[in-house]
Amino acid sequence: MRTVTRIVAAVVLLAALGYVGFRFLAAPEAVSATIDAGERGDAGDEQTLTTFDGAMVRERAAIGVLPQKGVTDDAVRAQMQAAAKKANVGPLIDANFAVFSAEMLNYLVPPVTMVLPEGVKVETAEAFMRDHQPADVAFYLVEPVLVHDVTFAAFPTGGISPTQANKAQETEGILYDSLNKYDTKVQPAGVVVHYFGAVLSDATIATVRSAMGRAAKVPADRVAVSASLPDPGVDLSNGVPSLTDGPHGKHN
Repeated sequence: MRTVTRIVAAVVLLAALGYVGFRFLAAPEAVSATIDAGERGDAGDEQTLTTFDGAMVRERAAIGVLPQKGVTDDAVRAQMQAAAKKANVGPLIDANFAVFSAEMLNYLVPPVTMVLPEGVKVETAEAFMRDHQPADVAFYLVEPVLVHDVTFAAFPTGGISPTQANKAQETEGILYDSLNKYDTKVQPAGVVVHYFGAVLSDATIATVRSAMGRAAKVPADRVAVSASLPDPGVDLSNGVPSLTDGPHGKHN
C-alpha cells in the first residue's frame, strides 16, 4: 500500500495551506467463509474486500482532523469527545486514517480520525463540526466510510488458561502487527479480541485466527469470528457499494 506516498503528499499540501462494548458469547461458532491467504489481500489504494462482511462491515460517518499547530492529538480527541457529548452525537470512536478513501487520503492523511456512532449520517456529522468545531481543530474532513466491527474469540484447551493464552498471543505480537489497535478481554471461558477499524482482508483475518489459535492450543478454524453488532451491515460480495456521500471539509 502506498501509505508513505500519501503521507508525503499530505505534508506538502499542509505546508502549502500554512469500544464499542463486548458481547461475549458462551461458545460462538466460527463463520463459514472460506479463507485463502492468497486472495483478497492488500488492495493497494483500493478498498479491501472481504468475505467476512454483512453484519461485520458497517457504514459509518468519520471525521479526519488536523489539530492547530502546537496542539497534541490527545488534546484534540478530548475536545472532540466533549463537543460530541454536548451535541448529543457521541461518543466518538478513535480509529486509524486507513478507514478513509484513497481520494481523501491523497488530499489529507489526518493525524486524528474519529468515527461517529451507528446511524449518525454524514450530514449530521458535517452539521456537528460546523456548529461545534473545537477551537484547536485547524481543518477537518467528513466522509462516509466502511469499518470492520469484528469480535474474535478463542477457547483454550490442553490445560492452557485464558490468561496464559492471552499472554502468549501478546508476547508473540502478531495481533498488534496485523490489527495495530484492538481491545482484549480475558473471560473465564476464553479470550475475546474486539477490532474496530479499516476493513481487514481474509488473509489478515486468517493470520489473526492462527495467532490466537496457537496461543490457545486450538486449530485456527476453532477461533470464532463474529459480528459485534446485529444485521444488516454491508454486503461486499458484489464489490464495494456506492457510499452515500463524498468527502468534504472546512478550515477553522
